Amino acid sequence: MATISDIARQANVSRTLVSRVLNNKAGVSPENRKKILEIIEENHYVPNSLAKSLVLQKTNTIGVVMDDLCNSFFFKLIAGLQDAAESHGYNILFCSGQKDMATRLKYVDYLTGGCTDGIIAYGSCFDDNELFRYLAAKSANSVLIESNLSDCATDKILLDNFHGAYTATEHLIRQGRRHIIHVTCDMNYAVGLERLNGFVQAMRDYKMPLGPDSILYADHFEKIAYQQMQKRLAHGTRPDACFVGADKPAFGVLRAAMEAGLSIPGDLAVIGFDDDEPDSKDMLFPPLSTMRQPLYEMGQAGVSLLIDKMNHSDREPVVKSFDAELVLRETCK
Repeated sequence: MATISDIARQANVSRTLVSRVLNNKAGVSPENRKKILEIIEENHYVPNSLAKSLVLQKTNTIGVVMDDLCNSFFFKLIAGLQDAAESHGYNILFCSGQKDMATRLKYVDYLTGGCTDGIIAYGSCFDDNELFRYLAAKSANSVLIESNLSDCATDKILLDNFHGAYTATEHLIRQGRRHIIHVTCDMNYAVGLERLNGFVQAMRDYKMPLGPDSILYADHFEKIAYQQMQKRLAHGTRPDACFVGADKPAFGVLRAAMEAGLSIPGDLAVIGFDDDEPDSKDMLFPPLSTMRQPLYEMGQAGVSLLIDKMNHSDREPVVKSFDAELVLRETCK
């Protein structure tokens, strides 16, 4: 395989002149440029990307650290990241942490070791704070998506979960529902707390009944929400509406309500959050009303912020916030 030195020798020019042609720079006569390009084509020469990155101190690659690349919920986010990176002429390298901190820290070390120009990390679990602080310390060119960790001086892409939860709860109130409860998602995630707070604030602003039995604590899966809703329907005042902090537990709520013979949305209106799909396939659920996250746009914005930071390293950190969209389907009109 020909090297840049071979090309220079055959063209009887310096390696520097060949390099200028390869990088499409000025300072080369038309005759020399034509001759060098012909020799490059004859030798089927392919530039060494690694060597080029070492010289230019630029890899044109962005690294992304996430938990689960196989989760269909994240496909739109991944598409937004990839499309934006490619539109700016960047490659993108995805790393799946699989909820293991040691693995994710290892990937941060790898991605900050010279193979990328910047890194994007996704997540809002409080357990991830160690990772985000480590990333911010290792790389000035980094963006966090979902995490609003205050002591990380880095760019952030956020969803206004508080406002989204407020909007969902307000819609249920304006529909004339009077016994509204909230089923949380995992409270080990900042988004879970933000959505709970949005529900509480809307209930207070509209002077709706709000007590200890107004909140059922669940996680990001169907099973716990299903069990909690079963207990609530068997013992206690039956709610006529439910705002759920994520769609997967919302399907657990629907399962319990439908098994109890309740009509949806007549007896119980349900709004979830995320625009996600049920895990279980043994029941036909009605299309779920939800707060849809603009994941594709958030991914695009993350890449744009990162590239801007790489081009303006001295600017202050930027926080860009997105709103969730209320999508009404059959579980709430």
